[in-house]
Amino acid sequence: MWNKIVWVGILIVLISSCSSKKKLIKGADLKSENELVVKDNTREAKKNTLRNLFLTNLNYSTFSGKAKMRLDLGKDNYDVTSNIRIEKDKRIWISISATLGIEVARVLITPDSVQILNKFQNEYIVKPFDYLYRFASPDLTFENLQDLLLANLSVNLLSDIDAVNFQQDSNSVQLNGKLNELDFLYKLNNNNRPYQFRLAQLAKKQLLEANYGQYAVASGQEFPMLLKMIISDVIRK
Repeated sequence: MWNKIVWVGILIVLISSCSSKKKLIKGADLKSENELVVKDNTREAKKNTLRNLFLTNLNYSTFSGKAKMRLDLGKDNYDVTSNIRIEKDKRIWISISATLGIEVARVLITPDSVQILNKFQNEYIVKPFDYLYRFASPDLTFENLQDLLLANLSVNLLSDIDAVNFQQDSNSVQLNGKLNELDFLYKLNNNNRPYQFRLAQLAKKQLLEANYGQYAVASGQEFPMLLKMIISDVIRK
């Protein structure tokens, strides 16, 4: 169970700061200054829409943040705090603390390996990156972890344009599709930033859901100040 908690801890963060470069949306089909209009699901239209949506992703070289987490694991709930640093495409460092600020674990993830110092059970684990596939699909990449923490749209999930569908209502734009064993869903706010991301592996009946909120602006970019993660072994409809 503890390794599962550490895994979820990896994926939940309250963003407190980010060094980034300002990016502007150019050439998008807009209802207002930022709101995207999904006109149809033709291949060319989806390609253009995705290109403009990717421009809203956070652009950064390094990141540091702090998290107050509520972990919902079926019938069990845990309140923990996490400090996280990211060196883009190279390393993710995470420190997880429980009640009274006592550090219970440290995690270092690279594209090749996972290192976990579990102070709660006094053990140190060094595993290849595919160790995370015990809790997720082999389609999960290091880049996906970065994107999840920063509320970015993942390029690899959306790479097959023919497998991506767009829907729009008065409140949001939704992107859904499938990549091998993974079914995914993004729900975007009026500024084209995710407020919910769901990743399901139907074969294992597993669901990972990230809910983002309290967006703030830094260096001209929006990032979430709040992220709540739910991991479940039962797919909810």
